[in-house]
Amino acid sequence: MQEELASVRQQIVDTLLEIDDTILQVIPQIQVQYVKSVGCLENDLFKWQIKARRIRRQFMLLQAAANRGEQVDAVEVTSVLDKEFAEWEEQVVRCSTAQLELLEQFSNTRFLSRSESRELKQLHRTLIKRLHPDIHGDLPDEAQRFFMIAQKAYENGDLDTLRMVATATEEYETREAAPKEEESTEVQLEIDLAMAQAQLRLLEEKLERIKSTYPYNLVELLDNPAKLADRRAELKAMIGQQKEVYTTYEQKIAQLGGVVL
Repeated sequence: MQEELASVRQQIVDTLLEIDDTILQVIPQIQVQYVKSVGCLENDLFKWQIKARRIRRQFMLLQAAANRGEQVDAVEVTSVLDKEFAEWEEQVVRCSTAQLELLEQFSNTRFLSRSESRELKQLHRTLIKRLHPDIHGDLPDEAQRFFMIAQKAYENGDLDTLRMVATATEEYETREAAPKEEESTEVQLEIDLAMAQAQLRLLEEKLERIKSTYPYNLVELLDNPAKLADRRAELKAMIGQQKEVYTTYEQKIAQLGGVVL
């Protein structure tokens, strides 16, 4: 039973590693790839949709004023448009800012060599086994702070910081449960095994949720060249349609003697 318990605990460590690797390494790469290939087009489409709606609304206001024989107040029309579209335009800014921040973060990440990448993953594995709160719930605050530093360093590919944390936390390597297992009773081993199996199930469910939901599930599109090409073509066509709408109303506004506000 001790061997089975050791096996389950190793599976727990492996699953924790996969969860961390998925969240800290894989998902950011997926997001960056999505922004570069699809997200930028989606954001461009959103911008042109707002521009088309705004210019259409401006034409309606100008046409209504012309039908009533009223002089158009450009300042008043601009104020109306700004108020009506403020929330939409703020959303455009938020989307653009989020994409830029993601790309900037990726551009500032130093690419590691194969040997450095292997060392990064090995140090991360060591620190997971040494410091992860799901494995060691009784570690002091200092160890928990080191763990958070290690997580951020792994996310950023900061090998030097991971090396530092590994050196600074060597004292926690001695906190092993193996000697206790040898002295444990059969009943205690059964309890420990049941608890470990329950913990493993929860972690496996968490990993499954991560991989079946956004943003990880974007990989289904990114890994399919045909679907990706179709999606990009679709977005480009929709952008073209919105540009045509914009041009149409720009001409209509000009016919009324106005300019786009």
